[in-house]
Amino acid sequence: MEHISHIWPTLAELAEDLGKPYPTVAAWKHRGRIPSDYDFDLIAAAERRGKMLTLEELAAARRSPKAAEGAA
Repeated sequence: MEHISHIWPTLAELAEDLGKPYPTVAAWKHRGRIPSDYDFDLIAAAERRGKMLTLEELAAARRSPKAAEGAA
C-alpha cells in the first residue's frame, strides 16, 4: 500500500475518505493490498484530495515477484 502513501499518509485518513471502518483498512494493510473492487473509489477519493491516481498505477502496484513466481 506504499503506492498510495503520498495521498493518504495514515490509515485513518484513507478509511475516512473511503467511508470504511478503520479495522477494514487496517486489514488491507495487514494483507498488503486493497481489493480491486475499490479501485474507482480510490481514484475518486484521490481526486477529491487534488491528487492523481490511475488504474494503471493501481494495477502496477498489484504486480509483485511472488505473483510472478506463482504464475510460473
